[in-house]
Amino acid sequence: MKSYFECNLFQQNFKPSVKFTVSQNEINLKQKLQEKKFSFEKKEVIYNCNWVKHDEWDNNKPTILMPIRNNSDLLSITMNNFITNKVNKVANIIVIDDRSSEDLYKVCKSIASYLKIDNNKGFNFSMLMNIGANICYSMGTEHVFLWNCDLWCPNPDSIIELLRRHKENKSVISGSKLLYPPKDMSLRGEIDTKNIKKINKNMLQGKWRETVQFGGDAWLLTPENDTLIHPIHTKRFANPNNPIVNCDRGSCFITGALHLWNLEKFIELGGLNPSLARNFQDADICLKAMVKGYMPMYFGKELYFYHDESAVFNNLIDENKFNKQMQSDNILFGKIWNDKIMEIIF
Repeated sequence: MKSYFECNLFQQNFKPSVKFTVSQNEINLKQKLQEKKFSFEKKEVIYNCNWVKHDEWDNNKPTILMPIRNNSDLLSITMNNFITNKVNKVANIIVIDDRSSEDLYKVCKSIASYLKIDNNKGFNFSMLMNIGANICYSMGTEHVFLWNCDLWCPNPDSIIELLRRHKENKSVISGSKLLYPPKDMSLRGEIDTKNIKKINKNMLQGKWRETVQFGGDAWLLTPENDTLIHPIHTKRFANPNNPIVNCDRGSCFITGALHLWNLEKFIELGGLNPSLARNFQDADICLKAMVKGYMPMYFGKELYFYHDESAVFNNLIDENKFNKQMQSDNILFGKIWNDKIMEIIF
């Protein structure tokens, strides 16, 4: 099963060309037969890639990998945030275009490299990031940020400081405190809840602005579900100065909205799980890291980034966020970790 749970891309002789093709074996839920019994199907997924490297690419800089589909207004906001906070002076940026019909290259080409990826299956966050990471590895990049398209820097020092603490502590994987942004920064004034069955009352009442979105890891025991124990965000909607989140510490997982990786170790672990396309790939790779003896680090002491989580809830209109793939990821994560997870995190 290793070939379905680890990415097969990371080869020493890979050299990105303007156009290249990637093949990856993946597993997806086929049907639920009865309680706790499932049928999975195996599939070879083809990813057709178009790569445009920015003229100012610097192999000595860390690289931001940022996937997005359409949503050019959001991309413009994020690119402007990078320019304002001089992120493009500190890091290379790769905008990873997931099957967009909009012209995203036009929006990002002044400061970012561009990677367009089409495939014959659908959205796969893990593979978008893995393909970008493979390009960076082939060019000698030492560190990569996995970066959501709705994640922003509050000031020019935030990314520099996170990188400094990551290196100073010889961390393999690092993350930081994430806050919901103030209303005047957000693409949406309020959350569109039409297609969302469950949402926290704090969001419905508009009380989430400038509170904690991610403050480190916590775990929820759910023996009645397919996954025995779920990763959740510590102190969501709390005051960012709460000492539980305003600190630096080890964390059993870092949210996938912002990962900073030693790229060599990321590849050693097989990259993000290709068969966890939408959910749990962040917790999965962090647990793999812990098995190897690498403790994920959360750096939140007087350090934070803005994550406008609401901006992408309904981004994929034709691929609802809470679809069958979400169920597949949930069940598969449980099948991989249910027998091991209690021993690892406690």
